[in-house]
Amino acid sequence: MQSRTSLFAGLVCVLVVVCGAAFVWWQKNYSAAATVAAADPLSTVEQSPTDAPATSVEMSPDKLVAANVAIAEASTTTLRLQNTVPGRLQYDDRRHVEVRSAASGILTDIRVNPGDFVNSGDIIVELNSPEVGNARADVMQRQAELKQASENRNWQQSTCGGLEKLSEAIRSRISVEDIRRQFKDVVLGKSREQLLSAYSELLLAESLASVAERNAKEGIISGRVIEERLNNRNNTEATLLTALEERTFEAKQSCRAAEAQVADAERRLRISVQTVRTLLGKSTASKDDSTASDSSIVDPDLQPESLSVVQLRAPFSGTVERRMFSKTERVSPGDSLVTIADTSTLWVAADLRERDWNALSLKPGDEIQVQTSVPGMESTKAVVHFLGREVDPATNAIPLIATVENADGKLRPGMFVQVAVPVAAARQALMVPESSVLEHDRQAFVFTPMGESSFRRVDIQAGQHSGGLVEVLSGLNGGEKVVVS
Repeated sequence: MQSRTSLFAGLVCVLVVVCGAAFVWWQKNYSAAATVAAADPLSTVEQSPTDAPATSVEMSPDKLVAANVAIAEASTTTLRLQNTVPGRLQYDDRRHVEVRSAASGILTDIRVNPGDFVNSGDIIVELNSPEVGNARADVMQRQAELKQASENRNWQQSTCGGLEKLSEAIRSRISVEDIRRQFKDVVLGKSREQLLSAYSELLLAESLASVAERNAKEGIISGRVIEERLNNRNNTEATLLTALEERTFEAKQSCRAAEAQVADAERRLRISVQTVRTLLGKSTASKDDSTASDSSIVDPDLQPESLSVVQLRAPFSGTVERRMFSKTERVSPGDSLVTIADTSTLWVAADLRERDWNALSLKPGDEIQVQTSVPGMESTKAVVHFLGREVDPATNAIPLIATVENADGKLRPGMFVQVAVPVAAARQALMVPESSVLEHDRQAFVFTPMGESSFRRVDIQAGQHSGGLVEVLSGLNGGEKVVVS
């Protein structure tokens, strides 16, 4: 009886072991099939008799419509490897300016507030500056001096020309009456009467000498009288020629002095105009301004009743970002009054380090991609503006500045962005969408259509990823179709 009980217990143990092994085998195979079915409930996986991995998928027409399968084509395109570096948006330094006071004074009016849009040339600030008033008054004085010097030069030049013509007329022995008539409107200055008087005396002496010579031939007068009259004629002629030479020399000297005075007056006016422009925070005077006699040409705001009023204007169209002073406050030279920025274009600032070294081949004008962290905002292109030459010892990086368009105003200065910079030369490669590439046991593969409702697994060797595409090194040919989704 005891042996029969022991035999029964042994049979029970064997049965338990066999049942346990059968349950483990069933659970392993059934759970694997259930996993495949759960992963793709619309597909029917064909397996080989030896339980090899699935290589094709067959779908019924209804399941094919419900799955909404999308197909794409493997194509050869340009692949440009890129690295992503952090960056920040900032103001375009060319379109961002702090309007500063170039002279001391008291603010009489501030016409803008933060957030206001201003057009180029709009008056934004007015201040009263005695320093500017004195400088403008000096400009008006220099203008008057230049006008006076110019008039004197013109007079001296006319006198020189008139004396040269009178000298020719005298040497031609034109009568005094004809000279007076011809030179009635010619400028001769104080030499007119002196020279004409000396010329009249010469003509008289020549007439008396001629009469004496005729009378001497007839024996009417003595030789001594003839000699005296000839000497008188010669002396009178010498006196006239001397007067002509002296007056001509003096006139030429006066012309040169007048020219020097005009040149000096122009220099002093140019300095005065530059002083005013410096106090107004403008550029130096041009050549036209330096010799202008009209005060409105030198400075449009230069009016006698407002010499000390300074009007600061917007240098370009933009938005008022900050305002640092209020009305009636006193300001000093260099004080920042208003900040104006044009954000229609912004700068993207990024640092290139050793891993991005190949990006140093970028040149001004090259395009790069910029992606913001704002959800839903698409990436935008930027144009390289500046690439540094020196490695910053503090960051061990080279600065990169690019310009990005912001006409819609969605981008704001200070935002963080991701900048895609190329790190290798562009090359041609066979590419497929990233969504078409799957992976199992570290093996990348795609599904290619074999008909309207069947698909085949194709193992590939994947390469670089770029812009939502994957490079295919082997396994596919150009033009083959793959399942995208």
